[in-house]
Amino acid sequence: MTIAPSVEMFDLRRRSAQVAGYVVMAGSLIVLQFPLAWLLATAFKSRGEVFSVPPTWIPREPTLEPFAYAFSPIMLRFFFNSVVIAAATAFTSTLIGACTAYVVARLRHWSSNMLMVFFLCSLAFPLPLLMITLYLTLSRLGLIDTYFAVIIGHVVLTLPVVIWLLKGFVDSLPVEVEEAAYVEGASLFRIIWSIVIPIMRPGFTAAAIYVFVTSWNEFIFGLTFTTSSSMRPLPAGIALLFLQEFQYQWPQMMAVATTATVPILVLFLAFQKHFVEGVTVGAVKG
Repeated sequence: MTIAPSVEMFDLRRRSAQVAGYVVMAGSLIVLQFPLAWLLATAFKSRGEVFSVPPTWIPREPTLEPFAYAFSPIMLRFFFNSVVIAAATAFTSTLIGACTAYVVARLRHWSSNMLMVFFLCSLAFPLPLLMITLYLTLSRLGLIDTYFAVIIGHVVLTLPVVIWLLKGFVDSLPVEVEEAAYVEGASLFRIIWSIVIPIMRPGFTAAAIYVFVTSWNEFIFGLTFTTSSSMRPLPAGIALLFLQEFQYQWPQMMAVATTATVPILVLFLAFQKHFVEGVTVGAVKG
């Protein structure tokens, strides 16, 4: 007779916990989306309305004038620089990370674990010291104010995470499959191309998206390793351009920020399934 009330009480508590969890997630979502909503609303306001009291969420007289500044020649140049740097960084970091992850995963020795510890510990290296070391090296090579300098900095910044992520995919592939292919006469290139790469494809997608987004949003290397406006990526270019004008053009700044966010949203929405799958499998296996 006491079992049924206990079961009902358990179900009630479970449902209450679920409802409470949904309420917390909904509240967190609202808090997190607040800055984005304000950014988008400000991008369509005039300068006078930005400072109006009380502030307005919905622009009284929406205008696209701030977006004209976002598509000015200098901003398009910043945008082009970011696309080139982020795409090259994603390709380079993913390629080097995949090769390194495969070697480390197949290295049947205690040193493989030490290598992974070394790669992950490099993330704790102070960024200013890393930046100074790279700057001195690149400066002596005459590579400052080039795409190559910024790409190298971004590859160094993202490579440890890429290696850790892709190593999980290599670990998920049984060595016996490769050994069987060797017995059948397949070459190493054939095994990697036909067996390893298809299995690691979700990992490649996740790693490439992670690197692209990190490179797109990175500020310090883009600011330090470039000296001319024609070579600066979007974050550094936007910051210096508005600071040089000695005034805050809030509608233009928000319009530029909104425009800069669109490619990342499109990229993530297009590859969301592969990104989540890649991060989940790589993290669990790794």
